[in-house]
Amino acid sequence: MSSYANATRTQSRHESTWFWVDAVNWRDCAQWLNAQGFTRCEWVTATHLGDDLFAVTLAVANLDVSEQMIVQTQVSSTIDSLSDIYPSAQFHEREMRQLLGLDFENLSNVEPAFNADFAGYPLRRDFALPERISTPWPGQVDPEKAARRRPTLAPGVRQEWLP
Repeated sequence: MSSYANATRTQSRHESTWFWVDAVNWRDCAQWLNAQGFTRCEWVTATHLGDDLFAVTLAVANLDVSEQMIVQTQVSSTIDSLSDIYPSAQFHEREMRQLLGLDFENLSNVEPAFNADFAGYPLRRDFALPERISTPWPGQVDPEKAARRRPTLAPGVRQEWLP
C-alpha cells in the first residue's frame, strides 16, 4: 500500500495504517482511500479537545476487512462531510453533531441521530453532568483518614459547576 502524499505523518499500528492530515486534506484523503479500494467505512468519531478544537478520526477498510486505514485530523468546530463518499458515515456525523456540536459542511441529513433532547453537548469536556455533581463521591474508606485529607471533587467535576 502506498502512502497518502499529503499526510503530515504516517504510522503502522496494530495491523492498521494511520495517516495524520491537515483539515484541508481530510476529504481528499477519504476520496483517495476510497479509490484505493478502502470502500468500507467502519466508523467516524471525534474527541473534544477543549474550546472549539476537535480531533476527528475516520476508519476505513477494504471489502474483506483484511486491511484497515485510519485517518485523523484536528479541526475547529467545522469539517467537511464524508457522507457522499462513505454513505454510512452520515449516521456518525449526525451523532457527533448532536453530542459534540461539531458541524459538518454539506451534510445532507441534519436530523438528530438520537431521539433525545440535550441541554448542550454531553460528550464535550465542558458539559456539566448533574448526576456527577449531586452524587457523593465514594472512596473515603477510613473516616479518620478522610478527616485529615483535603476533600476532592469527583473526576470530571469542576468547582464552578457546584451550587
